[in-house]
Amino acid sequence: MGADLIGLLPGVPEHLPGTPVNTLEEARALSLPLVLGFFDGYLALKASEGKENPVSVDFSGGKQGYRLAADRVRHERLIKALGGMPTEPLSVIDGTGGLGRDALVMAQAGFHVDVIERSPIIHALLADGVRRLEGEDRALAARLTLHCADSAEWIQRSNKAHFAVYLDPMFPQRQKSAAIKKDLLWLQQLEKAPEENEAHELLNAARDHAAKRVVVKRPVRAVALDEQKPSYSLEGKAVRFDVYIKS
Repeated sequence: MGADLIGLLPGVPEHLPGTPVNTLEEARALSLPLVLGFFDGYLALKASEGKENPVSVDFSGGKQGYRLAADRVRHERLIKALGGMPTEPLSVIDGTGGLGRDALVMAQAGFHVDVIERSPIIHALLADGVRRLEGEDRALAARLTLHCADSAEWIQRSNKAHFAVYLDPMFPQRQKSAAIKKDLLWLQQLEKAPEENEAHELLNAARDHAAKRVVVKRPVRAVALDEQKPSYSLEGKAVRFDVYIKS
């Protein structure tokens, strides 16, 4: 399912791909499985049928708020993979923005993060999350810069110096979709995981561009991205971070 099968409710940002609808009932009548709209003040994705809660970008609530605690962020495995909390202003690229959870952890640690997301729908969710974050923590929001673009192309064009590039390619689809968290499943429906040639191009672009290192998030038992052996890995129970050090 692509963004062309999403219903766009009144009030959403202009020029997004999808079919304008006025209600959830109209989306169901048109066989549109998802809708994008404002729910309780949040721009969010919602199933046109069923009682599932909408999926939005919330940079301060729930588990995300826990990850951002001052005494917690330095212990995040991602921050350790980046070499620890920066002691000077450093810029990194998050080449697979998604719902922005890892990008915000990097920003909270002190990095300035260029967040690249190629899906216009997901980019719109991110922009809404940053807009609300500006009202809560303007300095933190200022360390997040969003770009709606293809990551490999953006990285290859960029003349800006970046200390590191972080990649979280979408995990392979599981056989039982019920085992996938709802937000990840909906993201998988919006944009497919990178093909083999795309993964090769993206990782090589990242390794060429990064000044010091590339960090790639992988399922703990998965092969390395593009089968390129990392310098070392940091493993957790479910995921690991493969680190490629720039010589």
